[in-house]
Amino acid sequence: MELTRGTVLDPKVTIQPADATDKTYELRSGDENVIRLVDGQWTAVGAGTAELIAIADNNVTGAVTVTVTVPAEALSLGDAIIRINRGDSFTLKPVITPADATDKIKIYTSGDESVASVSENGTILGISTGTAIIEGVTGDVRDTCTVTVIVPVTGVSISTDKRAYQVGDQGKFTVRVDPPDAFDKSYSLSISGSAAVLTGDNTFSCDAGGEVTITATTANGIAGKQTFNVIDLLVYANEVLRLTNIERENEGLPALSGTTALTQTAVVRANEIIRSFSHERPDGRSCFTAFDENGVSYRWAGENIAMGQRTPAEVVRAWMDSPDHRENIMYSAFGRLGVGVAIDNNGRLYWSQNFTD
Repeated sequence: MELTRGTVLDPKVTIQPADATDKTYELRSGDENVIRLVDGQWTAVGAGTAELIAIADNNVTGAVTVTVTVPAEALSLGDAIIRINRGDSFTLKPVITPADATDKIKIYTSGDESVASVSENGTILGISTGTAIIEGVTGDVRDTCTVTVIVPVTGVSISTDKRAYQVGDQGKFTVRVDPPDAFDKSYSLSISGSAAVLTGDNTFSCDAGGEVTITATTANGIAGKQTFNVIDLLVYANEVLRLTNIERENEGLPALSGTTALTQTAVVRANEIIRSFSHERPDGRSCFTAFDENGVSYRWAGENIAMGQRTPAEVVRAWMDSPDHRENIMYSAFGRLGVGVAIDNNGRLYWSQNFTD
């Protein structure tokens, strides 16, 4: 016999032969967790298989095997909405109520196999972007969940409008999130270092010299970074003057002093050699006309220029390693020095030393 839990049966026992003189008997259950005698009736109480046993006084026994089933009353596939990455898989963990139900999942189906497939054990595979309805059935109950297959972010990069900046610059940058069809391309921004601060949507201001790193972090934790330098051109110029005087002192020569007019001349020349790297000015005139325009009087004058060196130490060393440039630095008739530093849009530094007596 097959019964569902809760079924109640009246015992029906037949004694043979019919004219037996003692027809008394005792009823027993082979497993009272499955079926038991309650108030003279068999009651199915739990899932399983058990025997219904009748034993006569002379130990003659009769039995019948019954199987008790527990039908499912409810099914839950878990989250109503599931999001998985394209190419990833997710295994459902269905909950059947009651917990001891004998009904098990019979079938899973996908409403759109081109978006997501589902195996017999409830493993969902994301195939292409879109949405599919997954259904599970057990007994007479069923449940569904909605699966959305998305494209995850796999990379993020940051590009600044310059490779290097000077104090006072306002910078811009762009953030690229890959792939272009990623589901959630949102990101948060952070900036490290005290040289710059974020000022708006992908903009920053350069407030001091130093190294800066901007980081963009997407919702799924992918991070991209861009590091650049903010240069304090005045600090660099003063350092060039200091290092130049060390080289002169090593040769027993007096230190050079700076003047406002000569420094302004050097700044003008540093910016001009971005356009034309020459001792001639961009309009073809001699570099010494810049001295005159800034009110610098002199009997003797000289100029050193350089480009590409990243630090004051690098450029002074480059000049010292060049005989002609070293000659200007060590010329005993010179007593004053103006230093100019400029930076182009690619972050390359341009340097100018302008000497007078």
